[in-house]
Amino acid sequence: MIAHAMKNYRGVSCIRCREPIPVSPKVVSLQDELESREPGSPQAFVARCRLCEHESIYAISSIRVFDGEPRQRPYRTRAASA
Repeated sequence: MIAHAMKNYRGVSCIRCREPIPVSPKVVSLQDELESREPGSPQAFVARCRLCEHESIYAISSIRVFDGEPRQRPYRTRAASA
Protein backbone atom coordinates (compact mmCIF):
# COMPACT_ATOMS: atom_id res chain seq x y z
CA MET A 1 0.00 0.00 0.00
CA ILE A 2 1.37 3.42 -0.95
CA ALA A 3 1.00 6.20 1.58
CA HIS A 4 0.04 9.55 0.08
CA ALA A 5 1.94 12.56 1.35
CA MET A 6 -0.49 14.80 3.16
CA LYS A 7 -0.16 18.39 1.99
CA ASN A 8 -0.58 21.22 4.41
CA TYR A 9 0.07 24.95 4.66
CA ARG A 10 0.25 27.68 7.27
CA GLY A 11 -2.46 30.26 7.51
CA VAL A 12 -5.01 32.06 9.66
CA SER A 13 -8.79 31.79 9.86
CA CYS A 14 -10.70 34.74 8.39
CA ILE A 15 -12.33 36.67 11.22
CA ARG A 16 -15.42 37.20 9.11
CA CYS A 17 -16.16 33.85 7.39
CA ARG A 18 -13.64 31.49 9.10
CA GLU A 19 -12.18 30.42 5.72
CA PRO A 20 -8.46 29.55 5.99
CA ILE A 21 -6.22 32.28 4.53
CA PRO A 22 -2.78 31.01 3.47
CA VAL A 23 0.13 33.23 4.49
CA SER A 24 3.17 34.11 2.41
CA PRO A 25 6.64 32.64 3.02
CA LYS A 26 7.69 36.05 4.40
CA VAL A 27 5.00 35.89 7.11
CA VAL A 28 6.03 32.30 7.90
CA SER A 29 9.61 33.52 8.38
CA LEU A 30 8.30 36.23 10.75
CA GLN A 31 6.58 33.50 12.77
CA ASP A 32 9.84 31.55 12.93
CA GLU A 33 11.69 34.71 14.10
CA LEU A 34 9.08 35.32 16.79
CA GLU A 35 9.42 31.74 18.03
CA SER A 36 13.20 32.16 18.30
CA ARG A 37 12.58 35.34 20.34
CA GLU A 38 14.36 37.70 17.93
CA PRO A 39 13.69 41.25 19.23
CA GLY A 40 12.18 43.84 16.92
CA SER A 41 10.37 41.42 14.62
CA PRO A 42 6.83 42.44 13.57
CA GLN A 43 4.05 40.75 15.51
CA ALA A 44 1.11 41.38 13.14
CA PHE A 45 0.35 41.33 9.42
CA VAL A 46 -2.51 42.16 7.05
CA ALA A 47 -4.26 39.43 5.05
CA ARG A 48 -7.24 39.36 2.68
CA CYS A 49 -9.65 36.42 2.57
CA ARG A 50 -9.93 34.80 -0.85
CA LEU A 51 -13.56 33.87 -0.30
CA CYS A 52 -15.24 36.95 1.22
CA GLU A 53 -12.46 39.42 0.29
CA HIS A 54 -12.48 40.87 3.82
CA GLU A 55 -9.11 42.30 4.87
CA SER A 56 -7.94 42.43 8.48
CA ILE A 57 -4.92 42.52 10.77
CA TYR A 58 -3.83 39.19 12.26
CA ALA A 59 -1.32 38.37 14.99
CA ILE A 60 1.68 36.28 13.99
CA SER A 61 0.81 34.03 16.94
CA SER A 62 -2.57 33.18 15.33
CA ILE A 63 -0.91 31.31 12.42
CA ARG A 64 -1.61 27.59 12.40
CA VAL A 65 -1.24 24.61 10.07
CA PHE A 66 -4.14 23.64 7.81
CA ASP A 67 -4.43 20.28 6.02
CA GLY A 68 -4.88 20.12 2.26
CA GLU A 69 -4.16 22.83 -0.30
CA PRO A 70 -5.16 26.50 -0.12
CA ARG A 71 -8.42 27.41 -1.84
CA GLN A 72 -7.93 29.21 -5.14
CA ARG A 73 -9.20 32.75 -5.53
CA PRO A 74 -12.32 32.91 -7.70
CA TYR A 75 -11.61 34.79 -10.89
CA ARG A 76 -13.86 37.68 -11.79
CA THR A 77 -14.41 38.50 -15.40
CA ARG A 78 -13.95 42.10 -16.44
CA ALA A 79 -16.15 43.80 -18.97
CA ALA A 80 -14.47 44.03 -22.34
CA SER A 81 -13.42 47.51 -23.43
CA ALA A 82 -15.47 48.97 -26.26
